[in-house]
Amino acid sequence: MLHWRLVELASVERLRAAKPLVVRRGGERRARFWTRAAVAFTAVLIGTTVLTARTAPARYEPPVPAGETVQDVPPRVAPGPLSESERELRKKLRKEQQRGPDRLLPQPR
Repeated sequence: MLHWRLVELASVERLRAAKPLVVRRGGERRARFWTRAAVAFTAVLIGTTVLTARTAPARYEPPVPAGETVQDVPPRVAPGPLSESERELRKKLRKEQQRGPDRLLPQPR
């Protein structure tokens, strides 16, 4: 059934081949497009290769091994109590304003 319909449709319509000028323009347009696409792809490939070569490490850097406990080393000593002069200085610094430009300027004696 479908075959007969297609035969009937083909006999009614008269199809003509495209003119040589149209075919040539289409082919040239397609060739120009694929040539430009190939050139653009090559440029992108060269750019990524240069970027990779510039940013890749030049030599092997081994990973940092996990830390280990060091034996026979005394623990770090904490600072001792403050002396009287250090306590007075701390009290004086806590009383004064800690913001603004006056903090940065020396006081005249």
